[in-house]
Order: sequence, then C-alpha cells, then structure tokens
Amino acid sequence: MARVRNEFWRNIITALIVSLLLLWAALGPAAAQAPGEPAADVTMAEKAVEEAIEKPEKPQFSGSVDMLSQYVWRGIGLSRGSVVFQPSMTVSYKGLAVNVWGNFDTNERNPFGATNPNRGAAKWNETDLTVSYSREVIKNLTLTGGIIYYALDSNNAAFDSFEVYGAFDYAFPWFNVGFGVYKEVANLPGWYLDWYITRSFDLPVNLPKPFGKPTLDLYASWSAELSTSKAAFPTEDGSYYQSLHAGQLMATINFPVGKYLTFSPKIVYWYALGGQSTYTIRNLSWDGTQNHILGGASMSFNF
Repeated sequence: MARVRNEFWRNIITALIVSLLLLWAALGPAAAQAPGEPAADVTMAEKAVEEAIEKPEKPQFSGSVDMLSQYVWRGIGLSRGSVVFQPSMTVSYKGLAVNVWGNFDTNERNPFGATNPNRGAAKWNETDLTVSYSREVIKNLTLTGGIIYYALDSNNAAFDSFEVYGAFDYAFPWFNVGFGVYKEVANLPGWYLDWYITRSFDLPVNLPKPFGKPTLDLYASWSAELSTSKAAFPTEDGSYYQSLHAGQLMATINFPVGKYLTFSPKIVYWYALGGQSTYTIRNLSWDGTQNHILGGASMSFNF
C-alpha cells in the first residue's frame, strides 16, 4: 500500500512539473508582448469619466442546451449509442451563483442499471444543483467555493452524491490556469483533484449580421482521484483507487447570434492517464472503453 501511495504522489509531482513547463513555454511569448495601447480617439478625460460612472449591479441569467453524442463525466462514459441533451440554467448576483443542470438520454442503455439494466428508453436520469461563490481576491486571481448535489434516478445509483469544493483561476495575459479540489461527503467518500489550462482566440472571420465575431476556445485538463471506497472505483488488484485519473482536450467555436445568443459546436476527447486509471475507467464506462471522443453543439444565452 505504501508503494502504491509513493507511486501515486510521484505521478502527481511529475504531472504538475509537466504542466508548469507547458505554462512557462506558453507564457514566454506573452511576457514579451507589449501591453496594448489605448485607442487614439479615447482621451484620458473620457476614460476618467467612464470609470467614474458606476453601473448598478443586477442579477445575471444565463442558460444553455448541449446536444452531444455521449455523456462523459470525469472520463467515465455514462451513455452509449445515443444522443444526450444537457440543459443548464444559472442565476448569479455579486459572485453568488445557483446552477441547475440535467441529462436526458434519448436511449439509455446502462449495463449496471440497478432496477432495469439496458432498458433502452428515453430517460431524464440526472439533475445536479450547484451553489457557489466566486471572488477576485487580487487582480486576475479568482477563488471559488461551493457545493454540488447530484440527484440520480433509481436505475443509475443507489445513492445520490454530495460534494463540497474549492478552486482558483488565474488569468495570465494569453491564457487562464486553474486548480480545483472536490470532496465527496455523502456516499462513496473520496477526493477529486483537477487542474486545467484554457485559452480563447478571436478568429479572423467577419460574418454577416446578426452574427458577431467568432471565437475559438481551447481547453485541456488533468485529474486525479483519491478514493477511500473500494465500491466506487474498482481496481485490478482490489486496492483503493488512488491514481492519476483522466485527461480532457476540448475545442469549441463560438458564434454569437445577435446580442444574447451564442451557437457553439465542439469536439471533446477524454483519455485515461495510465496506471490504475485504464482499468478503472474502462470497467466503469457503459461502453467498456477508457478513451472517449464525442462531439456536438450548444446553444446558450446570457442577459
């Protein structure tokens, strides 16, 4: 057991070093980039007036609907051979946010179903509620804390799940990096660690009205799972699952439509990070594979 833990932490340290090297390589050009100059027609007086005008804060409402070729959660495939729809709604005010998210499987075929394996019917099988608070503590550094309640239907789990989490995001000139820690406190206890890097580009494309300027979002993340429940994450040797877990690569193109809507096709690749994760993810996924590629699109609004 001690050897497994030592190997786990060596893998964590190696992954962090690789991530830092990638960040350093990406930051090099950004550090050499001179800050953008203000537009010539904006005078210092005009800027001072604009900054002095205090806009009243109002609640923000946003939502989206994803249509995807598969539902994958933290690298684990939770659908197979069907299209899923995932609506989401968020209300936020002064850093406090409440989000409701759901998953509708058009042909649910869960081989591990508790009451009806492979029932082969359209089903709303998950509803998640997230309450969070975010605050920029220093320039470009935002801290977030919150809770997530996962409500699953009776065919997909004997118990619902409840997590508390904390995370940070730092905005460099060219990209953002972040790290989050999630703790399961209700059932099947364990820790989930996740770190990411993301960047957004303006695309050199001019579209006719009502379309706005399209952007490209690139996202990469890596995770680790420290489970203290053998039932939650089975391993080949019967030990506790404490391993680097899954990686994710995602590319999204955003097409603004008018003032409030955005249409976003995307492609996502999830992959096991080797070691114990290959066996565990493969045996938990409904399609029996440790790597997943999926695609689809979302329509989102914000006002």
